[in-house]
Amino acid sequence: MANGVSHGTASMRRSDWIWLTAILVIAFALRAYKLESALWYDEIVTLVDFVRLPVSGIITTLSSTNNHILYSLEAKAAIQLFGESAWTLRLPAMLFGVGCVAALWWFARRLVGPSQANFAALLLAVSYHHVWFSQNARGYTGLMFWSILGTALFIQGLKSSSWRTWISYALVVGAAAYTHLFAAFFFFVHGLIYLLALLKRGYITDRIKPLVGLALGGALVLILHAPVMPQLIHSMQSMSASTPKVVPPSERPVSEWKNPLWTLLEVGRNVQSLGVVATLGLPTVLAFFLIGAVSLGRRQSLVLVILLLHIPLTLLALLALSFRIWPRYFVNDLPFIFVLVVHGVFIFADYLAKAVPVLKLWNVTGHRIGVMGAAAAVICSLFLLPANYRFPKQDFLGARDFVLHAQAAQDAVVSVGLASMAFSRYYAPDWRVAESWREIRDMRNPARHIWVIYTSPLHMSENHPDVLAGLASEFDRVKFFPGTLGGGEVLVYRSRDAVPNAASQ
Repeated sequence: MANGVSHGTASMRRSDWIWLTAILVIAFALRAYKLESALWYDEIVTLVDFVRLPVSGIITTLSSTNNHILYSLEAKAAIQLFGESAWTLRLPAMLFGVGCVAALWWFARRLVGPSQANFAALLLAVSYHHVWFSQNARGYTGLMFWSILGTALFIQGLKSSSWRTWISYALVVGAAAYTHLFAAFFFFVHGLIYLLALLKRGYITDRIKPLVGLALGGALVLILHAPVMPQLIHSMQSMSASTPKVVPPSERPVSEWKNPLWTLLEVGRNVQSLGVVATLGLPTVLAFFLIGAVSLGRRQSLVLVILLLHIPLTLLALLALSFRIWPRYFVNDLPFIFVLVVHGVFIFADYLAKAVPVLKLWNVTGHRIGVMGAAAAVICSLFLLPANYRFPKQDFLGARDFVLHAQAAQDAVVSVGLASMAFSRYYAPDWRVAESWREIRDMRNPARHIWVIYTSPLHMSENHPDVLAGLASEFDRVKFFPGTLGGGEVLVYRSRDAVPNAASQ
């Protein structure tokens, strides 16, 4: 493994500042647009269960791993400053999203040079998925930001060890884990690499400072989580154990969420949903990723090793613990993937410039071809962006407004499954909640319609099959509200047997 950073001492030029400023302006604009769209399930849980607590409650409550504690504190500060709304709840995620772009630019510039750093950061700035997570009131963009910064400090520390670097690294580890517990998987890889480096004579000149940095980071994680450690252990056990029968069906996870094949298929469905550009472009992206990985692995293998170890180790850990395996758990790998893809484009461009006689004759350089190829990747990514704004993540608000407008005064509205929390605790507290078809059937009255709303058909089919069967036989589906969250569509049903004005006859 080589740990030299060939571009680390390059001074900033005026053109670098112009590029960086332009990229950050683009990143900010794309993430601020429609930041106020309707909240989805996890965001509502974050708000009503954690952010609304006093600060002392936030740092001492971990009833579920949905509390990304540092994010909850940041969101609470934003709400106190600007008032409670969807955009203020998401403001920290948006700002960290822009911060990710800046951090990646700085990191990539030291790793692969200014030109490739510009395009890697620009690709992240216009990335559909990164914009999506930057408008998601959760800790994922914060986790990504700390992962980029921590990796840069880790590489720098192994190259030219200093107390300042490793203390900074420890603080980053603490912030990352306090933002999202799964940061532990990412920084565990750093510790594993350090142990491997100890076995390779001459690879690192200072063995003590990295060890202190890693140990201090781990100690900070334990100290920050000390107030919630008993709850953390219980939450982890709840996630990994078989679902207790006492848990209501609406709160039970889906068994398929723990299947890595489902995760892979979900990624494929997500890509396919973005259209032909994403579907056809995926093999090309994978090819450039492999080219970039091979090239960078020969010179600066640390980044490649971190990426190649983090994904399988995280997957193995989730399988061993029987946790849900969601694609979002790997989102902090996205910036590093973009660096390798852009690097692969430029490496392939250099090969074309040397191998194609016409290009040699016209004196077309590999750098120029690389710029055109990377620009084409950015343009293709831009075609995917409109899909992010077409619908909310989950359109609970649209479903509520539709039913309020369409229902008669005597009609009853009931929510089932995951939708129950969103309506009963946030969007429509007056609506009734049902856990079974029997409860819905008992509400039936010939003088009125019954409206039933649910989301996540996969969750419903496993936890409420009786409700789905009853709806299919005695109700009509009157509205379908799509969302950008995979499987997060909201469906509205209405009973068939109402008799208008029956109560007055």
